[in-house]
Parts: sequence; structure tokens; C-alpha cells
Amino acid sequence: MNFDIESYQILKSLKIICDRYNVKLYLVGGAVRDILLNKRPIDFDFLVSSKIDKIAAEFSQVTNTKYILFEKKIRVFRYVFNDCIVDLLEFDFNDLDSELKRRDFTINAIAFDLDTKSIIDPTKGIGDIKNRVVKCISADVFKDDPIRLIRLFRIAAQLKFDIEKNTLEKAKSCIYLIHNIANDRITQELEKFFLINDTFNYLLLMDKIGLLDELFEELSYENGCMQSSSHLFDVKSHSLNVYNFVEWSILRMKRIVGEECFEYYFDYYKSNRKQIIIALKLAALFHDCAKPFVKQIDNGEISFKNHEIYSAEIFKKYAKQYNFQKKIVKITIFLILNHIEPARLFLNWKNNTLTDELLYDFFDKFGINGVDLLVFALADTLAKGKIKMVNREVFIDFLKDMTCFYFQRYLNFLKLPQILKPNEILELGVENKKLSVVIRLLKKNIFLQKIKTKDEAIAFVKEFL
Repeated sequence: MNFDIESYQILKSLKIICDRYNVKLYLVGGAVRDILLNKRPIDFDFLVSSKIDKIAAEFSQVTNTKYILFEKKIRVFRYVFNDCIVDLLEFDFNDLDSELKRRDFTINAIAFDLDTKSIIDPTKGIGDIKNRVVKCISADVFKDDPIRLIRLFRIAAQLKFDIEKNTLEKAKSCIYLIHNIANDRITQELEKFFLINDTFNYLLLMDKIGLLDELFEELSYENGCMQSSSHLFDVKSHSLNVYNFVEWSILRMKRIVGEECFEYYFDYYKSNRKQIIIALKLAALFHDCAKPFVKQIDNGEISFKNHEIYSAEIFKKYAKQYNFQKKIVKITIFLILNHIEPARLFLNWKNNTLTDELLYDFFDKFGINGVDLLVFALADTLAKGKIKMVNREVFIDFLKDMTCFYFQRYLNFLKLPQILKPNEILELGVENKKLSVVIRLLKKNIFLQKIKTKDEAIAFVKEFL
């Protein structure tokens, strides 16, 4: 195995400390797996044969880093550095095989002896790495720690590995155990999963074994809930397809937003990437989740009145339960509540009836999040199943036009000097509580060129007195 500890100064320090105490040190788990896959690991798990308290204390001193001690079933000393995470765990030196067999999957149960440079592989994990398959070690792997139910799909998605059939069956039989796990652990695994791109097929497997419905009960009611004639699929299949097209869109963001304005959007996207990606995927799963509860059929016509409002309420319940980051929750709720809005703009654009006023109102209301909403609307539209390739390109052209309007016209207009400053508007007699409304309407009318001079602006403001 090609692993040079000399290239990791922090790990080299740990090895020196262990040698001084005459203690064996093994690298195990995902780091060994990643090195065998020619990937550079950032998470390092080490087994220490003895004296872990002394080694942990000295390692903290040498690296000037405090450890976090986890003491649930086993004691783990965790160090979080700028470029990596290091976990130290003590084990019985005479029973290394048993220690490795207590781990989750065969590909994570491989140890590397830092002294002899030899590999210990009691569960034949190297063979599973070569065959690109995730396989559980024992029948009790999910009972021992049910978080592995989600981790199974996250690791498979991350490595683009298959999941062994028997492992999938064992997971299916244990999905009810997911409720025995602390919600914050579930959130961490879900967020890691969502941040991996190309996870759609693994999400389908999660849904197939019932794990998705076990995590989010209301989603189970979407199964078999048919929609209007504009949709080919039931609500659940549509929502999963939206998730698929969200991932498709993320990979093609430059093409979708348009090269002309991509650099402007990318600055915002890059600084909020994690929150936007997770929010887009959560919105895909939840934007229609209330449809089964509000479905109405009148003369053969199916409708779902105010489903977006009730869907947002359902998501809020899970946002609280799993304590998703506030910014993620805010963007997700925004996308759910407003996912129908872009369709109205698109119809006007397609019929050549889209006015500057409609565009201004849209971005004045939503700001740069309006671009996020348009990206989500693209995924929602494509997921209906009746969109031909040519129509896909038409919607992308629409999205490009909207993005260019926002960055090239709307934002540039806001940078221009104001005809009337806020203090001047107040001096005209406008009450403080009405000031923001007056300013917004004044700006809009100036943009639409209904007001061109200061005298016209003053006359407009006086109408509010």
C-alpha cells in the first residue's frame, strides 16, 4: 500500500509519540480504503495498543490542539485540524482481528501496520474494493449502530460502489431501528449524502427499502398519488425525479445560468454552495409532499389547492426534528412556498407577453434567491416526464434570459444614484412606517421610466400624503 506518513507532519508526530511509549499504531477504516483507491484521505482512524490517555495528552500538546472525547460505547479521542480529522481508539493488541470485525463494512475493516507496512484484512475487504461493492461484516451490523443504515448509502454513493444484495436485505429488515439514533447523527449523515452529486440511484434504493419513508413519514403517502394530465408520474416518483434533475442542473450550472452571467452568480453560489445544494435536494423531496392530503377531483380535474403552503409546514416539522442549519431551512422553505411562481413567468415569456414590470416584481420580491428558484423550477418542470429535449432547451433559454435581467439590468439599476434620498422623502411628509413602501414603488416606477425627473418623483411621493 502506497502510504507515506512523512507527507503528513501531524501523523508523523503521532507515530513518534507511540514509538517513544513502545505502543503499536495501526491505521484503519476509511483512510486505508481511500489510499487503496488512490485517493488522499482527510479522516484518519488509528488503533492504539495501550497508554492511550498519555498518548492523547501528549499529541494534544505537540499539535496544540484539544481533543474531543466521545465515551458512549467506546472511548474515542478526536482531533480536528485544518486539513484533516484524527481519531484515536485503544484496542486489545492480542485481538486485532476481532476489533476489525466489529466495524461496519468489509471495505472499512482493513488495517495498515505502520511498522511493518503490512495489511491486515480479516473480512476480505480488499477484494470488495476491487469488485466495487459495499458489504456488511455481520448480520448485526445495523442493530449495533443503526446510523449505518444511512451511512451504507452515503459510502456507496461517495465511492460509486454497488451495494451487495444481502446487505441491502439486512438493511431493509432493520429500517425501524433508525428511530433509535440521535437526530443530530441522522442530520450529519443526510447532509453528507446530499452534498455528494450523482446520488439519485442510491436515493431510489433508500426509497425501495422504505428508509426514506421511515425518516420522513409523510412522504409515504405520496406513493400512488396520481396527478393531473401534465404529469406522467405519481407524486413520489415525480419528487424523486425532481431530485434527479436538481443533480443534473448542479452539474450544468454554467450552461443553465448562461456563460454571460455565470461568474456573477457563481460568486454567490460558491460562498453558499453547501446550503444551496442541500436546500435544493430537500425541496425536491418535500415541495409536493402535502398533495395527498389536499387532493381534490372535480369533474375529472385533479387539483391540489395551496399544497405548497402545507408542504412547507410539513417540512418545518422535520427541519425542527433534525435541526437542519437555519440557512438551509430558510432556502428550502422559500423554494417550497414559491416553486409555482416561475411557471407564470415562463408562460408570459413563451407567449412574448413578459413585461419589464413582471420581471422587476419577481426579482424585487426574491432577489438573487430568484435565480435559485428558477434552477429549481427547471428541475421541477423536467421531472414531469412530458418534456421533449427541444422544450428542455427552451426552458433553459428562459432561465438564461431571467438571470441576465437580474444581473445586467436589475442589479445595475439599484447601483444608480437615487433621484430622491430617504431623508428627502421624509421631509416631504411621508411617515416612517410608510417609507420603505414608498421607496420600493418609487424605484420601480423609475426603472419602468414612468418617472424621469426629480419633480416627477416629488409629485409621485406626494400622492402618499
